[in-house]
Parts: sequence; C-alpha cells; structure tokens
Amino acid sequence: MRKTTIIALAAILLSPLLSLSAEAGSCGYTRCWGAVGFGPGGAWGYSHSYKSEWRAKRKVRNECSNCTVIKTFYNTCGAIAAGPNNGWGWGWASTRAAAERTALNYCRQNSRNCFVRAWACSR
Repeated sequence: MRKTTIIALAAILLSPLLSLSAEAGSCGYTRCWGAVGFGPGGAWGYSHSYKSEWRAKRKVRNECSNCTVIKTFYNTCGAIAAGPNNGWGWGWASTRAAAERTALNYCRQNSRNCFVRAWACSR
C-alpha cells in the first residue's frame, strides 16, 4: 500500500514537468528551426520543425542541390522571393503572409516581377 502511495504522489508532483514539452512549440523543441532556399533555373526548397539549424539547412540542401541561397529561422515563418534578374529578398515574421510580404518588399528593391519561391513555418 505504501509503495502505491509513493508512486501516486510522484506522478502528481512530476505531472507539471511532463507538460513543459507541449509548451516548447509544436515540434517539441525550444527552438524549432526551418530554412528556405532558392537557386538558378527555378530551384527552391524548404524545411521546418528541426531541432537544429544545421539539420534544417541540410534538408534544404538535400532536396535542392542547386540552391545557392539558404536562409534559416526559428519559432516563426520564413519566406524567400526572387525576380528574373537574380534579385532576391527574404523575410521572417510570425505569420506566413507577413514573412512573404517582407521577402517581396526586399526583393522589389533589387528586381521587378518578384514572386515567392519558398516559405515555411516552424513553431
């Protein structure tokens, strides 16, 4: 009987600690990394919900061997935009729409006819 009481008490005391991972983000890490990239010939790639920046970048490189620009972010959304004359811009924000808007605004400073090549959210 005493052993059962100790186990029940331990479960009650530890239960708040077990819920902390749910608050760390939907991917379960303190920093949920993501990356977006693009390259010549319409190449693009993205990743999200990785526990390290390196892994997020590696995912983009593995899927987009022609990506010459890769940008990373964590616990937010990221987007990269490019124009026909190699102008590009990237941005990050709390929403996809805001990240795309920022990327397009920076791209338009260097190029015309910019469009979003890749986006991802990592939280």
